Amino acid sequence: DARRLSLIYKDQAFIPGKEGQYPEHMEIYRTTATGLTIFLRPVKISDEPLLKDFFYDLSDKTIYRRFFTMRPDMPHERLQSYVIIDYTKEIVILASIMEEEKEVIVGMGQYIIEETSLSAEVAFIVKDEYQNRGIGTEILTYLTYLAKRHGLTSFTAEVLVENKPMIHVFEKTGFDIEKRGSEGVYEMKLNFVD
Repeated sequence: DARRLSLIYKDQAFIPGKEGQYPEHMEIYRTTATGLTIFLRPVKISDEPLLKDFFYDLSDKTIYRRFFTMRPDMPHERLQSYVIIDYTKEIVILASIMEEEKEVIVGMGQYIIEETSLSAEVAFIVKDEYQNRGIGTEILTYLTYLAKRHGLTSFTAEVLVENKPMIHVFEKTGFDIEKRGSEGVYEMKLNFVD
């Protein structure tokens, strides 16, 4: 029906069944340490335009720190990898605020469960003008809560050595951290602590 009504792309992929069913119970409001109220929720297929705007609003520095490369564009095919997900194997959480009665994405975090362990690879990114306002901390805290509920015991992450803000968020969130560095990148294991 959504394809017929042109609400989504004609070639829009989707995951049928429970794996692709939107987990509405994961929607939650949080207030950051700086007093900003954000809405944290799982990504939906219909979020592709919002995510496109989000990615195109990011600075080159922010993109490089997250992806370790410059991404000049974010085509439909790439955006689909963020919005078409199996919620039983990965989670993408969006942090949004309302601006002039329109939802605006100010941050995004995700984890992808590693099939051979009780761990998941984690990453997050925050819009430049909203950095240093506690959004990354709230996203990571919520992802950790969801991962623990899923039975996971740790996250892994690759972080540029120069990405001090992200390392700081990991350190202050209270993980037991194992860190190895090579060629300007830390490979981190973030063990959950009860």
